[in-house]
Amino acid sequence: MTVLFIAIILLFIASSYFSGSETALTATNEMKLQMKARSGDKKSERLLKLVNNPTIFIPGILIANNLPNIVLPSLVTIVAIEYGWNIGITTAILTVLIIIFAEVLPKSVAAAFPERISHIVYYPTMAILFVLRPFIFLLNLITKTTIKLLGKDDGRELTISRSDMRAMVDIGHTEGTFENDEVYSLKGVLDFPDLNVADILQTPRTEVDALSADISYEDAKKVMLHSRYSRYPVYDGDLDNMIGVFHTKFFVAWSDQPEKAITDFSDLDPLTVYEFQPVDVVFKRMLQENKHLAIVLDEYGGTEGILTHEELIETMIGREIRDETDVDGVMVKKHTDDEIICDSKIPLHQLNNMLDGDIPDEDDNLAGFILGELGYLPETGETLETEGLVFEILEVGDRRIHMVKITRQLVEVK
Repeated sequence: MTVLFIAIILLFIASSYFSGSETALTATNEMKLQMKARSGDKKSERLLKLVNNPTIFIPGILIANNLPNIVLPSLVTIVAIEYGWNIGITTAILTVLIIIFAEVLPKSVAAAFPERISHIVYYPTMAILFVLRPFIFLLNLITKTTIKLLGKDDGRELTISRSDMRAMVDIGHTEGTFENDEVYSLKGVLDFPDLNVADILQTPRTEVDALSADISYEDAKKVMLHSRYSRYPVYDGDLDNMIGVFHTKFFVAWSDQPEKAITDFSDLDPLTVYEFQPVDVVFKRMLQENKHLAIVLDEYGGTEGILTHEELIETMIGREIRDETDVDGVMVKKHTDDEIICDSKIPLHQLNNMLDGDIPDEDDNLAGFILGELGYLPETGETLETEGLVFEILEVGDRRIHMVKITRQLVEVK
């Protein structure tokens, strides 16, 4: 009978060991292991090989963990019969003990110190997996066959999608790992491939500062002296016929020959893109063709606006890039947890990232959203309450909304 008690204790310890080992190995941070392995840590390198093979260690540990849990009730029943204990009560006590000491406690400890415990259990686990290799092979064969019969491709899918990574960023922000600026940058990179040109267009046709192909040197000089831009689209006749881009660095050369036309100093092969094109494709084209400004066309070939290399980078990193010429061109004037004051041209995807909100993005920017909700051009001081937010119109002029203040609606507690 002493042998039975010893066997029960050993099986209990084995069940606890395998429960904790499974949790530790599955909870170990693979990225940390990879970094340590690259720096020459042999222990991390060995552990990484095991963690990267879940089809080996998970079936093996499950087999090893279930064996004690299956044998334990049988041995305890034998002891209960031998001593005349109530079998039902004995089984209930055993179940509670297994749940607490062979499941919850070891798994909780392993989840708290996954890497440390994984290193401790590495060699015993490898030895057990070696012994159980035939059973692991058979179990994997049955699993793969079942999956194929169910019509599932055996090829590996991406384990982490962009939406998963966005969720990780949100969790990191909530836990204090990431600051606000870091969150915007990370989300900007993650969102970038899903956006098209219309989503980020900040300079529509009505705000394009373009120069006519027949403009004189003196007239062009006046325009450039009162402007902060370094590049100007050049059109012939009207804005729908953009024929080039003039860079102010050629202004000195033009001043030596003012009788010449602006087209003699312009890039007459402008980059043209469509508003429905993905921004990552446009960004690659800009890099390949060494262009810093693109003419944006609508589906009919008319000019919709212009897009700059700087605006694409701002979208990618989730923040504005400012230089000494940006006196009043800041998109976001104020940003706190409860209030944002911004230009109505701000793209909705950027605003959603800042608010951690879900404003419908059928419209490209904030102005389009507000006009769509109201159905008319509002006056300064008007407010719109929707999506749990209050939009206050701060500035209106030239038939468009300029500045907007956004605050979160207070929820009344009844």
